[in-house]
Amino acid sequence: MTSQTNRHDVGSHVAAVYNAMLAEYDQIEDQFYFAECYQVYRESVERIVRERPDGMALDLGCGTGKQTVLLAPRPGRVVGIDISDQMIEAARRRCNGRPNVSLVTGDITKLPFEDGCAQAMVAYGDVIGHNFTAVDVVLREMVRVCAPSGLISFEVDSKWCPDLLYLPKELWQAMTTRGGHLREWKEMQFKTFTWRELTRLLQAHGLRLVDVRSMNILTMLFPPSLLFRRRQDAPRFNALFRRVMALDLALGKFLRCGSTRIVTVEKP
Repeated sequence: MTSQTNRHDVGSHVAAVYNAMLAEYDQIEDQFYFAECYQVYRESVERIVRERPDGMALDLGCGTGKQTVLLAPRPGRVVGIDISDQMIEAARRRCNGRPNVSLVTGDITKLPFEDGCAQAMVAYGDVIGHNFTAVDVVLREMVRVCAPSGLISFEVDSKWCPDLLYLPKELWQAMTTRGGHLREWKEMQFKTFTWRELTRLLQAHGLRLVDVRSMNILTMLFPPSLLFRRRQDAPRFNALFRRVMALDLALGKFLRCGSTRIVTVEKP
């Protein structure tokens, strides 16, 4: 997948890839790289639950419902939406017995919700990055659905990351691209963002920055051949990784760098 500019084609491709990787999707948390991500996801969702306990909460690009089920302890309604119908079915199984949770298959560029109905929403993973042809559309939809004083917490990939040292072709692309460039994972493309680009987007959509959590800062100095192994398959490296990850989690509360960022904003 090297040149996709049509939103429908991008969405169809992303849905097909995630449908195909359903069996392995819930196991990626066992990999070194994603271990840190999911730790920050959990902490970020806990904050959402604590600060916006009432009203509707949305999990955009919910996958198999890992964050959806974490939102479920809120007394308010929780809705997960994903473009992959097979991911939605898996999320239904995970959230079974949670009466306040519902799940729908849909496209986040056309959210099936009323204006101002959600007090909180999360969008973790490459939910926004996959929509590289429609970033403004996605943010506009999120703002439309968000209630005044509601929180939106989403993940974006950083343009400059140490692992580019292992990827000379992508490093050249990043150096020759103004703003964020396109990365590739599992034959899918997703957009990266510079900090300046991101802050301009937030300003353009009238969003107030509340918090930033950076993930995988120092861990990205490890080669991909190690980072994307399962932790149980490399116990000696796991001991070192745990120490580096602990430092990352501390630094990520203050530094605006790393592989990805969780950005939490408020709609005035």
